[in-house]
Amino acid sequence: MRSLETYRDLIVRVEELARRNPFRYRATLAALAALGFAYVIGIVLLALGGVAVLLGLVVLSHQLVLLKLALIPLALSALLMKSLRVRIPPPDGRRLTREEAPSLFAEIECVRKAVKAKSVHEVILTPDFNAAVTQIPRLGFLGWQKRYLILGLPLLAALPPYQFRAVLAHEFGHLAANHARFSNWVYRVRKTWERMLQSLELTNGSALRLFTWFFEKYAPYFNAYSFVLARANEYEADRESARVTSREDAGDALVAVYAKGEYLESDFWKTFYRRADNQPQPPTQPFVEFVSGLRSIPQQASETALTAALARQTGLEDTHPCLADRLEALGVQPRPPACFQITAAHALLGNMRAQLLAEFDRAWRDSIARPWTERHAFMQSMKEKLTLYAAAARTRELTEDEQWDFASAIEGVKGGKAAKPILDVLLRRAPDHAPALYARGRILLEENDERGAADIERAMALDEEAREPGAQLLYSYFYSRNDFSRCDRYRNTLEETRREREQAAEERLQLEQKDVLESHGLSAQQLQPWLEALAVEGSVKRAWLVRRHVKHLLKSPAYVLIVQFSLLSLPTFGRGRAMARLSEAVPAWCCLIRSTWDQRNTARRVKKIAGTPIYSTI
Repeated sequence: MRSLETYRDLIVRVEELARRNPFRYRATLAALAALGFAYVIGIVLLALGGVAVLLGLVVLSHQLVLLKLALIPLALSALLMKSLRVRIPPPDGRRLTREEAPSLFAEIECVRKAVKAKSVHEVILTPDFNAAVTQIPRLGFLGWQKRYLILGLPLLAALPPYQFRAVLAHEFGHLAANHARFSNWVYRVRKTWERMLQSLELTNGSALRLFTWFFEKYAPYFNAYSFVLARANEYEADRESARVTSREDAGDALVAVYAKGEYLESDFWKTFYRRADNQPQPPTQPFVEFVSGLRSIPQQASETALTAALARQTGLEDTHPCLADRLEALGVQPRPPACFQITAAHALLGNMRAQLLAEFDRAWRDSIARPWTERHAFMQSMKEKLTLYAAAARTRELTEDEQWDFASAIEGVKGGKAAKPILDVLLRRAPDHAPALYARGRILLEENDERGAADIERAMALDEEAREPGAQLLYSYFYSRNDFSRCDRYRNTLEETRREREQAAEERLQLEQKDVLESHGLSAQQLQPWLEALAVEGSVKRAWLVRRHVKHLLKSPAYVLIVQFSLLSLPTFGRGRAMARLSEAVPAWCCLIRSTWDQRNTARRVKKIAGTPIYSTI
């Protein structure tokens, strides 16, 4: 795996090549893609050749045992061919018809003709503050593209018509130059390699080594070359937008989109969900509030968001250039978003606007209702704890667990800055308290204090469960500061934890005779959630639980649950669905559930080790 600094330097060199010699650059990118496919197909042909040779030896030598050897290259070939099949799903959203929004479709057609792009087959409306075009091949690699124009209703409701036209021209600019088709092709190539390596990682054999050495050298070059093209496409689409509208309109549209997006991330969502602290139910019109808030941003908040958006630099995580670079390429100066009366949604959706807002409102209410009420209940419990511990601290010294609970309650109610002094006291008393170290480190990093990195690293060393979130937090922190040399270490940790999690999931899917089983070792209190899940299912008659030894993620215990269903309340064909529901309900993700009727040998073994059932209705 290359370091981020090396990868950044590679992208700089490729960008220079693309400027000096565009033809050579594109030819190299096409050759790189062909090389990857040629390597895979070559391995498949070699494997099939091995199968043919072994079958020939079977015929000549009459040694049937060689048939087993032939299965190895045959299985490898099947695995690789399956990885080559990458399907791109159609975009999600609400399909909009010409009859519903004739003015919008007229505007789309007007801009499409001005850009000289192909027509789209479907217009999809989404609740996102975004717009995009995509082409999806209906026949896979054989083509026959279906073109989608994806429009976010918040975008329509937050921009004036002239800025929305500039956005449309940008998206059709991608379509006219076939950027969308090429982007999907690049996506399929990348997904092919990802799926292939993930599949081979699970085999953990020589086949993996055969591919990893190639792709470790190949993938950075292909990614860098395709990354540069995707970024160049954005500049080209911006120029097309400026040609169809004007440089000023294209620049104003970019400023509005970037500044409003910055406002959403830094201010709006925090304020919106903070209302759940005191309000038990979500607002009756959450989506309407969302689009209204996007349209009428307070002037000071708008200026702050624009300043932050202009300060961001073009990075490696996104093919879109930063706002400052795109405005410079257009040759325009940033202007703060101007006030306007009529939105593109008012002008182009007409009477359909109210209906669409109502549709999205219903969907949003349903989607946020549960997390909203859960947050409200959590905050009420935090406030109760805060009152309780504050009173207790005045009369006695809190225990370590109470002090940690107290600090968590303070952070939940008053924020990290208020909780930090309590965490300092706790860590002087218990220097190896991993959750407190992690919490203090996170708070310090949020305050841009690099001392938090030492706390996070210490927590990661003490607690295995802190490794992945800690590595992600530190990677994001140092990446935002362009300290790529320090990012590599945490990126490697994330890759290791990902592989280990996949191996653990694969290990827990099967139970072999050699696996060691023992008593579950859970207390009556710890068993209670299991019993509740079994009782809710209703069709379970008895259940036995054991713990199994595993090699991966040792701190995440693995269990085997054997259930006996009542034949009167659950027919045979319903057992699979019942076990799927139990898998979602039981408190351990690494629990293998089996029925006494499906695997009788396993059931007898588990019953013998478990002894008494943990649950019985008899």
